[in-house]
Amino acid sequence: MDRCTPYIGWFVLAMAAFALPAFTANTYYLYVGASVGLLTIVTAGLNILAGFTGQISLGHAGFFAIGAYGAAVLTTGAGWHPVAAAAVALVLAALVGVVVGGAALRVSGPYLAMVTIAFGIIVEHILVEWVTLTGGPGGIFNIPKPTLAKAYLLIAAVAGVSLWLVRNLRRSPWGRAFLAIRASEVAAESLGLSAYFVRIVAFTASAAFAGMAGALFAFLNGYISPDSFTLHTSILYLLALLFGGMGYIAGPVAGSLVLTLLPEFLTGLVDYRLILYGLLLLLSMYWLPTGVIGALAGKRTAWFAAGPEANRSDASPAAVPDRPAPDTLLDVAGVGIAFGGVAALSDVSVQVPSKGIHAIIGPNGAGKTTLLNILSGFYAPDGGGVRLDRQRIHGRPPYSVARLGVARTFQTAQLFGDLTVAENVAVGIAGRHLGNMALAMLGTPRVRRRERDLAARAHALLASANLAEWADRPADALPAGLRRRLEIVRALATRPKLLLLDEPAAGLGPAEIRELDAELSALRDSGGPAIILVEHHMDLVMAISDRVTVLDYGRVIAEGSPGEVRRHPGVIEAYLGATG
Repeated sequence: MDRCTPYIGWFVLAMAAFALPAFTANTYYLYVGASVGLLTIVTAGLNILAGFTGQISLGHAGFFAIGAYGAAVLTTGAGWHPVAAAAVALVLAALVGVVVGGAALRVSGPYLAMVTIAFGIIVEHILVEWVTLTGGPGGIFNIPKPTLAKAYLLIAAVAGVSLWLVRNLRRSPWGRAFLAIRASEVAAESLGLSAYFVRIVAFTASAAFAGMAGALFAFLNGYISPDSFTLHTSILYLLALLFGGMGYIAGPVAGSLVLTLLPEFLTGLVDYRLILYGLLLLLSMYWLPTGVIGALAGKRTAWFAAGPEANRSDASPAAVPDRPAPDTLLDVAGVGIAFGGVAALSDVSVQVPSKGIHAIIGPNGAGKTTLLNILSGFYAPDGGGVRLDRQRIHGRPPYSVARLGVARTFQTAQLFGDLTVAENVAVGIAGRHLGNMALAMLGTPRVRRRERDLAARAHALLASANLAEWADRPADALPAGLRRRLEIVRALATRPKLLLLDEPAAGLGPAEIRELDAELSALRDSGGPAIILVEHHMDLVMAISDRVTVLDYGRVIAEGSPGEVRRHPGVIEAYLGATG
């Protein structure tokens, strides 16, 4: 796809929207157009939450109501200027979003949907019952109201700005963090991202968009009542986003056009509107699972491209921060953990130096991955402790452990499939340093410079791993061997002190295993991070490991050099001998 094509489409759409008042003075058309704009603003914000992070809200009519009533009360009761009232309404909706999101995002999926439904119902009841503030069922009258043409142009402008802000956000570290958490929360946290915090930010931003739309709704109509802010309204928002295309920047526009115009063409069936919405949802999920825009979308445009600095040599994946190297980087002392009364690990102690490859081997079920999960913060041990650089890390959440310098891969590669290969690496490079979200949405020169730097560093890392030709392809398009390699590069992009590799040779052919052998050996010899390797391919383990620890039934039965372990009677009986 030509890179100019999307911009031409947006330009034509903007010109058509802003030219409408010049071609017609019909108030009906202008009001319908304004309604499309309002729905676009709300769904653009909802796209951040549902489309990017994958969290479903059925309570956004509540934030829409907070914006509308906030603006109405401030203008009619306190005499505020509409612009100031709208700004405060936006902030108020965002603040409520922080509170609601902080509580609701402790759960996810259908449970989150239920919590947000409850929030919307509570807001609706407050609007009805708090008569002194909201006017009760009768609502609020005499809200400052511009001419319909001016209101339409204002709403169209805000809708356009909203889409531009969301587009910039998607192309920033924040946007990649949202999509990473949607794809694999486990992998995202292993790179230093707090999924809970990032989701709260997304929830708050989406609430702010709904609040602004609510304020504009109040000024458009000059009157508001609780009937406009029901559960049906929240369902309409989500349906518009689903039909348009969740996660696509243009999705809110397409969905808003269809969901606003369709009832106008079917005025004789107004009593069956909810049935029609339900049928539309079912049909779209079957025929258009990615929405209208998803069905029309062509080949991904490689906007996250390398700049002229892409070949710079200081972005080697083996590069780690300068630091004094203690004799023992990782100290695992007497760690134990049980599941359902069955001990998975018992009194495990391991010391890992700051350089070299330390392998952990053992039969299936020996507790190898369980130990890695403890080291990376996904499990908290029942007893014992873990220290990295003499700093306690056991009991910390995974993102906190990652920020202290522990990176890992997984038995099954956990890639962010909706991101390109280069974007996957960029998530690792940025880590928790996502920058100022407001500046990211504005796309300031400073933000664009940082993006160019991230792109250059990501492409340089990929080039060093012979993945440059795949940089602008979706990560899901990689074959199995390259998926493993990308996961290792992404982990190294965090510049860790300790790298945990969980069966990196699983599913690889002989040639790919030889390549992995060479890559890990080069990483060790070039001064890379300490490596803990969990692996079943004994030829690989014995060839590249400096030291080996053997687990059996959750206990350490041997430790030493590869040669010493190979000759250990207990190891021969428990593991090596069993494999021939």
